[in-house]
Amino acid sequence: MRLSSLSFLIPAYNDEATIETVIREAVVVGKRVSETFEIVVIDDGSRERIVSGRVRLMTHPTNQGYGRTIKELYSAGGGEWLFTIPGDYQVGAKALETLLPYAKEADMILGWRQKRSDPFNRLLASRVYNTLIRALFGVTLHDVNSVRLMRRAVLKDIALTSDSAFVDAELVIRARRLGYNVIEVPIFHRARSDGAGGGGNQWKTIAQTIIDMIRFFL
Repeated sequence: MRLSSLSFLIPAYNDEATIETVIREAVVVGKRVSETFEIVVIDDGSRERIVSGRVRLMTHPTNQGYGRTIKELYSAGGGEWLFTIPGDYQVGAKALETLLPYAKEADMILGWRQKRSDPFNRLLASRVYNTLIRALFGVTLHDVNSVRLMRRAVLKDIALTSDSAFVDAELVIRARRLGYNVIEVPIFHRARSDGAGGGGNQWKTIAQTIIDMIRFFL
């Protein structure tokens, strides 16, 4: 399957060591799978400025967090299909080619990181979180905060309210309730090159996500 138009959406925070690799891979994959494509990066207040002449780069003067950043990216993407990948290269653009065959049958395809190369505390937090999502909202998926390939048309019927990492789960829940077909497909996942666990295992991030999840449930 070849797409008519595609937007790579990349949130980046202190990913100076990997962002160029992420972008280079996106260029190669974009040429293979789509007639036209764009690469949109939001630098969410990194310590060092991210610079690249091959992308549409947006910059936050201070860190706004993943939730606000990914919502801004969803609005910025102009392609018929949107594909989100992280700036830390734990999942690269090549994952798109694993998800793409399912675009004929689904409106949103999530990448299920079955064998995650993350620290134990991050793996535990993710397992508990995804279990809560399934229990509270009946979403029979395993990895709601992973990369996703989706039709931009899905967003026209959805107003996302969360500012935390819960925004990805909110998107899935709302899309399912509106009758969109959301599936997940196993993908490859690599460890961060700096050995860190990312921002998702910080207590502040976790607390904000739980608050948004409770608000949405109520």
